[in-house]
Formats: sequence, structure tokens, C-alpha cells
Amino acid sequence: MAELKLAQQISMRDVFGEKLLALSRQDQRIVALDGDLANSTKLDKIAENNPEQFLQMGIAEQNMLGVAAGLATVGYQPWVCSFAAFVVKRALDQITVSIAQPKLNVKMVGAYSGLLNGCTGKSHQSLEDIAIMRSLANMIVLAPADAVELDRMMAFANEYDGPVYIRVARDPLPVIFDSASYRFELGKGIQMRRGTDVTLIATGTQTHRAIEA
Repeated sequence: MAELKLAQQISMRDVFGEKLLALSRQDQRIVALDGDLANSTKLDKIAENNPEQFLQMGIAEQNMLGVAAGLATVGYQPWVCSFAAFVVKRALDQITVSIAQPKLNVKMVGAYSGLLNGCTGKSHQSLEDIAIMRSLANMIVLAPADAVELDRMMAFANEYDGPVYIRVARDPLPVIFDSASYRFELGKGIQMRRGTDVTLIATGTQTHRAIEA
């Protein structure tokens, strides 16, 4: 049974930037591709501290995913990060044909996912990204429930040979899992609490709300 610490809150995007920086220092294959949003997605941690493994691609998501596919074919492990609404929906054809179908080793991170970034407006919100990415061949879709699970999912993605999409939230969220004991297993559900009256099934950032409910 997982240990619940809903009083503590950590931002997924901060953990994402720090974890990818650490992975890039350990793995020379990693190249971070940014769509001119590094200060928001926290890819700026790599730009500032490991610039040789950082590529600024500008506001050109389709080109960015095409470049990622090319890098993967010559042995690199591209980590493409932008807002979920941009990385998934603007570059869907490139993801489908150039990355998913040939099962290339590209990691895609959709930041500012869902409705949690309400102040940025409807053009920056993405409700469809999970459904879209789950429909693609060979695609692994991961929606972490908290910062601890994100850390473990990124470690998994680094070891997995194939396309992975990770959905990341912007704002601090409650910590659900114990960082010392939590182990991520692909496709395995976790029972958070036992009961007798109702079963609540949740994924991603809605998990802490299900627990509270």
C-alpha cells in the first residue's frame, strides 16, 4: 500500500528538468530538443548546464519531431519537449509516420497538459493528447500521478528502446508516492486504498483528487 503525503507538493516540470539533466550527464545519447519554451518546460536546465546536448528548434514542432526521428536513426535518444497541445497535435503526422510506425527511440514530453494551465487559454490546453497517442502503433503513453512517479517513468523511458510519450503538469501537485520505496512497473495498476463500497480508477494528475474523494 502506497504511503500518502498529500500535504507535500512538488512541481512535475521542475523534476522533469532536473531529471533530464542528470540523465543527459549519464547518457551521451540523450539530446534535448526545445520548441522555444525552455523556461516554461524547464529544459533550460540542460541549455544552461549541458548545452552540448541541447538543441533549440524554435517554434516549428513538425520540423522538431522530424529532426528527432533523424537523430534516432543514427543512435541518439532525442527528448522532445513542448506544451502537450503543440507537440502532439501540431506534429501528429510526423509522430505517426516517422516515429511511431518505425518504432524509433524518441521520447516526447507534453508539458502544460490538460486544463491545469487555464490562464494560457484554450489554444494551449490539451484534453485529447492521451487518446491520440494511445491510438498510435508502438507508442508507450505514461501519465505520472506525481513528481516521484515522473522521476521513475523517465528512468524507464531512458532504458526503453522505442517511442514514449510522457504527460507532465505545470503547477505543484501533491506527492502521493514514497520516493524511497516506489518502483514503477509498466502497465501495472496500484491499489492506493482499500474499501468495500466503490472503486475509483484514476490516472495522472487526477489521482490525488480520487484519493481525496
